[in-house]
Amino acid sequence: MTTSLLRQLPDLIDEGRTIADEARLASVHLEGHDTAKQLITADNLATLLRLKPGRARLVYLDPPFDSRANYRNRIQTRSATGELLVLDQFAYQDFWDDGTAEYLRMLIPRLIVATELLADDGAICVHLDWHASHLVRLVLDELLGRDNFVNELVWSYRSGGASRTASVPRKHDNLLLYRRSPAFRIQPLFERQYLDKPFIGTKQDAEGRHYVDTILRDVLEGSINLVEPGDDPASASVQAVSVRPVLNVSAERTGYATQKPEGLLELLLRWTTRPGDLVIDPFSGSGTTAVVAERLGRNWIAIDASERATVVARTRLNALGARYQHTSMARVSDGKLHVEADAGQGTVRLVSFEPPADLAARLSGDLSTAITGDALGALAGWSAALGSHTITHWRSATGSLKIEAQFDEPFPPDTIITVEGFDLAGRATEAQRFPI
Repeated sequence: MTTSLLRQLPDLIDEGRTIADEARLASVHLEGHDTAKQLITADNLATLLRLKPGRARLVYLDPPFDSRANYRNRIQTRSATGELLVLDQFAYQDFWDDGTAEYLRMLIPRLIVATELLADDGAICVHLDWHASHLVRLVLDELLGRDNFVNELVWSYRSGGASRTASVPRKHDNLLLYRRSPAFRIQPLFERQYLDKPFIGTKQDAEGRHYVDTILRDVLEGSINLVEPGDDPASASVQAVSVRPVLNVSAERTGYATQKPEGLLELLLRWTTRPGDLVIDPFSGSGTTAVVAERLGRNWIAIDASERATVVARTRLNALGARYQHTSMARVSDGKLHVEADAGQGTVRLVSFEPPADLAARLSGDLSTAITGDALGALAGWSAALGSHTITHWRSATGSLKIEAQFDEPFPPDTIITVEGFDLAGRATEAQRFPI
């Protein structure tokens, strides 16, 4: 007879502590690096152990859900002639050899280390769904204490398929929020609800609309009219924050599997952090947490082992003009860029890209051979550097890529250009140096 997961849970937690302790022996703290804005391409357990504990105001984890499904990225690129090329790339597998017990063996050590990173007034939020949230809540009760449970936030949505008879449609995720200690405090948020007619206690805004401002509660769906605090409620700024899922028509869509909406992370960060606080995301995926943290003035550390995830996150961060450090444990590829420079005009122009030999296999899509055989289609982004000035261009969500880097002034005759490329699967080329 198979032992129930509930009976296995104490042993799985003990095993998780052992795994974390063994990994800790091989780690070295990165003193001074845990308050900078960092994007790290590496295993998240090893990376979390290298960060100094006790500094994070929020650790947000959006791990696999134990969903027993495969996930794929949608990648759009363009050939050298401008033709749109689309392919699907395998993103990750959410199957576990020993079922949910194996899934918990992966997750529990990471939860243990994540809790150690929290400041005394910090909190951890674990984003899951019906597959495993009930079990992970028991784990968090054990690690942080049942009295430090804060909320089970519900993100509700209406997208995707649904069973008609096997179950009532499952259309929400569970965000488990736990505090490090009673020193943690929620920053209350308020939403404005507009009414068709006045009621007792309602007010009118400058446009004559009747409204009531209520404290934002723990069920999030659709578009929320978030009220910015001010002295006069009637003239307070109201911002529409959408927590709708990222669908094919969404402006935020990157094509990365399981991408979460920026609005959901914005509400979470506003509830739990202040400007300047440190937010850590060990399963950063497409980089939504880092993007929102950057926009809201928080410090952040985003970690993911996927090279493709790094490309997507860097594209989004660079579009914001973010200044951050990128560290990668991935090996460089043997791809090569070919460029032309016009010293008098101060420009570097991308001519072609020779992709690495294994790129088609790493893309694993129907069009992968056609893409890797094109002069530019296999390139996700590239950079050109003159001294300390670097210009980086990333391919947009619609597949477009700028092929010219325009510097501020002409180059001296003896200038050396350093160029680097990033293929569609996310791997960087070795930096190449060209004399002008």
